[in-house]
Amino acid sequence: MPRKKVNGICHLCGVNGPLSFEHVPPRAAFNDRPIVQRKIDELLDRHPREPIRGGTIQQQGAGGYTLCGPCNSKTGRWYGKRFAEWCYQGIETLHRTEGKPSLIYLHYLFPLAIIKQVASMIFSVNTPHFREKNTELERFVLDRDRKHLSPRYRFFAYYTGAGGWRKAGVSGHANLHTGEVRILSEVSFPPFGYVLIFGSGPPHSEMFEITHFADYDYEEFAVAEIRLPVLETHLALPGDYRTLDEIDRDVARNEAVKRD
Repeated sequence: MPRKKVNGICHLCGVNGPLSFEHVPPRAAFNDRPIVQRKIDELLDRHPREPIRGGTIQQQGAGGYTLCGPCNSKTGRWYGKRFAEWCYQGIETLHRTEGKPSLIYLHYLFPLAIIKQVASMIFSVNTPHFREKNTELERFVLDRDRKHLSPRYRFFAYYTGAGGWRKAGVSGHANLHTGEVRILSEVSFPPFGYVLIFGSGPPHSEMFEITHFADYDYEEFAVAEIRLPVLETHLALPGDYRTLDEIDRDVARNEAVKRD
């Protein structure tokens, strides 16, 4: 089957021309099977206990035509394999603990490549205009050896539990109980979810911060002690990690308020 021809603005470097299909996450990180793509309004309009109907089958896996050929090739060559190795360790930990890791586990990794791949995925799930306001992050991804990030960027990770994969461009997240408002972007695909926060704390207190991964050299190998929470992603809303029971409880409360 001939490859689809798509032209547009590369989300990473800004060049206008032919775009290639970018797997988010990389194909080698368990993203090598067809997925069902659904519109956001279809997901927001349903309770997570309801069966999902419709959608479009995407044979390539999760992702889209977001990067030009050179950006796709460079990021894949520089970061893809090392990111996939990190994902293999995550799957192994979840399997070994039957999905309930409760200890600090050793991870053997190349931290800089991992966080650069995460940043690259964040570019892909946003519009091409994201790079216009985040040129520092663009330079960080496109320069293999560039280290360190501005304090305005904070990256967090978690294990994915029940629920589906989700992606979200820059969004506002408000906690109605505390009044806190966060600006974030998120990519969740087993075994990990990642959140980029702009200048504030994470949407879940137990998330593990990986911002310091940016302080390693590209060839620097690390043995890291990591403890990540297992969070559920039943809704398409970024920053929402409620269990099904918690969602049922909140729906019941909202219905009670309407009746009153």
